[in-house]
Amino acid sequence: MLSSFANLDLIRSYAVAAACDKTCVIQEKTTTPGTTGEPLADYETVETTVAGMTQPTAGQLANYDYVIGSLATWLVKLPIGSRVKPQSLLLIEGQKLEVQIVLDPHSFPVLLSVLASEVK
Repeated sequence: MLSSFANLDLIRSYAVAAACDKTCVIQEKTTTPGTTGEPLADYETVETTVAGMTQPTAGQLANYDYVIGSLATWLVKLPIGSRVKPQSLLLIEGQKLEVQIVLDPHSFPVLLSVLASEVK
């Protein structure tokens, strides 16, 4: 018999296989010096993983309207332990998405969920 933690890991691996069908590159903002020494915004890849994308629920859109506003937003599911935080850039199948909110469940999560908005 597997321990409860081993069971949770097994469930998480099944959830990732079922829900995360796209390659995702996670990038973080960094700064590099410009030609005259001024800081320029840049991005550095911190991880390549898998992700799944769905439309957020009406409740999620309403609850986080103060952050999302009228931005085109996706609910992105990532494996637990993914190195993502607000303002991380997600590159998924040619789309650029900026993480707005990392959703924090009140139970044992099987996937990490974030609300991310399209960057044009």
